[in-house]
Amino acid sequence: MNDHEAWIARNARRRRALADPAVGAGVALLEPVASSEQAAGAARRELAGLQARWPLLEEDEHEP
Repeated sequence: MNDHEAWIARNARRRRALADPAVGAGVALLEPVASSEQAAGAARRELAGLQARWPLLEEDEHEP
């Protein structure tokens, strides 16, 4: 079996597994976890950016 045939066989097994309702439900449960981790990471990056700019904002407030 060459690489292309092996790839086709792997994908066929995955499709059959995902066709099982129990497997599909398990995969669906994993999706929100990944999304919430991505959202938490985005929030941490945004907060880090705000903290880096905060001293600059305070300096501007003291100028006439």
